[in-house]
Amino acid sequence: MDECLLGFDIGTTNSKGLLIDPDLNVIESASIPHGVSTPEPGWVEHDPTEVWWGEFIDVTRKLLTESEITPEQIAGVGISGLAPSVLPLDESGAPLRPGMLYGVDTRAGEEIKLLNEWIGEDRIFEVCGNSLSFQSAGAKILWLKRNEPEIFERTETIVDAVGYVVSQLADEHVMDNAVASFFSPLYNLRELEWDTEMFELAGLDPELLPETKWSAEIAGAVTPDAAEQTGLAVGTPVVTGAVDAIASLLSVGGVDPGDTVFMYGTTGVVYSTFAEPRTVPGLWSTPHSVEGKYAVGGGMATSGAITEWFADRFAGDAVLDDGVGKAKYDHLTEEAAKIDPGSEGLVVLPYFSGSRTPLNDDQARGTIAGLTLSHTKYHVYRAILEGVGYGFRHNLEMMEQGDVSIGRTFAIGGGAQSDLWRQIVSDITGYEQEYVSNPLGAPLGSAYLAGIGSGVFDGYDMLKTSTTVATTTTPNPERTATYDEYYDVYRDLYPAMKGEMHRLASLSNK
Repeated sequence: MDECLLGFDIGTTNSKGLLIDPDLNVIESASIPHGVSTPEPGWVEHDPTEVWWGEFIDVTRKLLTESEITPEQIAGVGISGLAPSVLPLDESGAPLRPGMLYGVDTRAGEEIKLLNEWIGEDRIFEVCGNSLSFQSAGAKILWLKRNEPEIFERTETIVDAVGYVVSQLADEHVMDNAVASFFSPLYNLRELEWDTEMFELAGLDPELLPETKWSAEIAGAVTPDAAEQTGLAVGTPVVTGAVDAIASLLSVGGVDPGDTVFMYGTTGVVYSTFAEPRTVPGLWSTPHSVEGKYAVGGGMATSGAITEWFADRFAGDAVLDDGVGKAKYDHLTEEAAKIDPGSEGLVVLPYFSGSRTPLNDDQARGTIAGLTLSHTKYHVYRAILEGVGYGFRHNLEMMEQGDVSIGRTFAIGGGAQSDLWRQIVSDITGYEQEYVSNPLGAPLGSAYLAGIGSGVFDGYDMLKTSTTVATTTTPNPERTATYDEYYDVYRDLYPAMKGEMHRLASLSNK
């Protein structure tokens, strides 16, 4: 083997990496779990040195050791990650505080109000293609200026998670266009560049943010210091990197208009590819990782996080079946599959960490409606899976109302391994889902981008032709009709309970 490619992805609760050869065969893979820090209500952070850079070092060294690949065989490095995150660096490139994460971090509510007053909501949407929400990193920069002025005064550059790892590897500060589009109100979606007028209106300096590039553009090369820490060879090309959801879409060949991915991760995300910029109020409009392509998407604050919470807190230990232990997820799924659609009158609102798109309400709260003494933990578990399905449908309906056409759909992420969950989502949304046989997700997408940037690949056809569908989940019209009625209840519950949710959120923060 003459060459291979390294892909690495920073997730909310784990980091994953792999090595692939030019035929897209996986040589070696590795992952490391991690948590988040929540030092204040509404704050969600990562330690950039320990989680983002430290885990890149650990995963890379493990990949090299286990694969017996020599560093010189690695033709390029690509990184994807949760987005957007906000990390201020001093003039030496050192972090000044923990990194603020994407829309699950809701600290900048006051700053969103101020920016909307100063600039105007219509003007922000016109320039950015996105309304301000807790996903908007520009508001968090203003929060930093207003709430941590000593740190802001020392800030030389602000990067995201991927940009920080790239800076440690190549001593260059860059940002992917798709990540930059989440820095509303500072990025112009039509012009694909920072908007100096918006910086002025927001009272921020354009020099705070790095140059933007396409995901596969070379950002720099591995420095001697980074080589010593990681085991990589000096001079190895490093590409700019990508948003994790778009890298996941790319990993299944999602480069044609209408190609759509359902991500069953810690948070649930839906993303679709387009040939031109598309804007949908309440959702995210971004450039794609592929130059000249665009994407529209949305996401829930929690999906897999709720199933993990429920399994850990309420499911109990693994169940013995004829003396053989069963994993709790397997047992929960097995029993939940025996229950009819609708969980015998239960509806879950999956707003356990607030709601991202399309409600964008940090004070929304998780709700289990319809409980009776006849319900079991298996009913509740199924209702949680259904609640996430309703959340997917809500986002998809917003896309459809915005004249966004959904084409081929793929299911990826850890939760997509569940046949039951995929079937529930297809039955609720009415969309067929293709589950790939080896769902490598974002690390594969980022490795492929490294191959584009380093010249190993000259296009995206190989990704499209190499995607092997293991199974296709087709909606059942009879179950869809049942879920239509439950979905109506789901949509009515939030406006009916919004005021009380907000009161409870206020009480819990006292």
